[in-house]
Amino acid sequence: MGMIAVGAWSLKQAWAAGPRRVVITALLSLLVAAVPSLQVVLMAAFVGDLAGAESFGDISRSFTGLVALIAFTGPLESITGTLQWRAVDLIALHAKQQVAETLATLPPSELADPQVSARIEAGNKAAEDEIAYLYPHVLALLQRALSVVGVFLALATMSPLAATLVLVSLVPVLVASQRVARIDARMWDDIGKLYWRSRYLHQHLVTTAPSIELTSLGASGQISSMVTDTVQRITARKARTYAPMLAWQLLAGFSSSALLAAALAALVVGVSFGPTAAGGVYGVMAAMGAVGGLGANLGYLVEGSAPFERYRGLLSLRRESRPPSLAEHAGSLVVAGLGHTYDGADHPALQGLDLRIDRGRIVALVGVNGAGKTTAINAIVGTLEPQEGLIAIDGRTREDMPFQEWVGHFGTLTQEFGRYELTVRESLLLGSPRGDVTDQQLWAALEAADAANMVRGFADGLDQQLGSQWEGGTGLSGGQWQRISLARIHLRDAPIWILDEPTSAIDAEAEQEIFRELQRSRADRITIVVSHRAWTLRGMDEILVIDQGRVIERGRYDELLALRGRFAEIFAEQAG
Repeated sequence: MGMIAVGAWSLKQAWAAGPRRVVITALLSLLVAAVPSLQVVLMAAFVGDLAGAESFGDISRSFTGLVALIAFTGPLESITGTLQWRAVDLIALHAKQQVAETLATLPPSELADPQVSARIEAGNKAAEDEIAYLYPHVLALLQRALSVVGVFLALATMSPLAATLVLVSLVPVLVASQRVARIDARMWDDIGKLYWRSRYLHQHLVTTAPSIELTSLGASGQISSMVTDTVQRITARKARTYAPMLAWQLLAGFSSSALLAAALAALVVGVSFGPTAAGGVYGVMAAMGAVGGLGANLGYLVEGSAPFERYRGLLSLRRESRPPSLAEHAGSLVVAGLGHTYDGADHPALQGLDLRIDRGRIVALVGVNGAGKTTAINAIVGTLEPQEGLIAIDGRTREDMPFQEWVGHFGTLTQEFGRYELTVRESLLLGSPRGDVTDQQLWAALEAADAANMVRGFADGLDQQLGSQWEGGTGLSGGQWQRISLARIHLRDAPIWILDEPTSAIDAEAEQEIFRELQRSRADRITIVVSHRAWTLRGMDEILVIDQGRVIERGRYDELLALRGRFAEIFAEQAG
């Protein structure tokens, strides 16, 4: 069934990419498929003509037929091959598009799962490097199958036993291919995670920001060594498959050769010497090529069923796809009894978090690193599935709406803000699903993030390419990247904002302006801020102090300082 599914999928994709191209390829393939059986008939006729020929005229017809057959076979195969490879490009494009669309539907919590990551890596590699190239083998299989049928029919008139042995010679190749496919599938179960790790490490070497940091630390060689070690592990695991694969292939080769030799012997013994025998011998030789090619194509398709299943396994992860949405209103956000413990951890990262924020209010979460703030934010946004508790927006929980609708309520700026090396315009538009955003709105968002003057200074303004690794691109500092990210949140204008250290890389003067703008426009939204700077907390309606996963204090800035508790300890120096 795997081989049939692969063949059907390849033909369906090729037809979708270009029906006329498939029809032309099929017609040319039929002509090429007829070549072996025509060779048998023409060779028998030519040998028969030679036996009684007295001049060239006596053999001219059969001779001309053979020459024409030889002359046109090569060009036909070349044209067919060119059409096939064009289809391969289009099939590969479609497969990669399907992978990208599938990944776009997956929530971050699922992408972070190691098992899912391994499936994604295996399926992505199949889409990029393997399944599209099965299409020529599908066509070649059909073409050679017709060739074998033609040769079989031609041989059957000479020696039914020889014709039968020719067909039976396919069985060892098919059995071996099935065994090889199983070996290959088991191998990918092991190395999918390793390929994912290799790609992750390699990305740090070629991405500008990480590579600069690694170079300054003198650590590029360490990452390179990790990449090498991971690739060596992949290579070693692959090497374990070579011996059993080769054993099955050699067994199949010897068995098929023995059956074809028996077919030749049956033909020679069973047919009287003469033109028919000569044509029959030539037919068996033609059958050897056709059967060998057919067996190889069967093998490729059976082996190709493993990457095809990996590809389908990746696509099976796809969630319900909905157009990106952006909620217009959120009156309240309620968190009740929220708790989560990470796998392998001895203690909860978060426990018993209760929170209610109404529109127009700003609430801050504070605490030392590892206190549980990021866990709380990820759970609220929906990138983490909490093990305990409830989160509701205007009375509706995550279970009451699709993931895309839930995240459409949020504009989130994390500590690891995205440095998208696109144009300024493209980077900002990532924040909005609307297709009618005007330049005026883009500039307003940049103004709110104190980034407008920076962008006006670029040679191409909104169309300036960001990132020095690109032609005509400009490099940005950490603070400049953060302002672009904050402008993206302003453009999005979601009803709930979650800002995790939104000005950590920005100078003090610009930070003050940004927080003044945040306070000025607070009435339009619910806002959650995570900050380690005391002065930014003065205008908060409520501050929650989280320590070891629990809320241990809550209140306004002055109230918490007066308690002389954990909040005062954390911010004592800044407050003083």
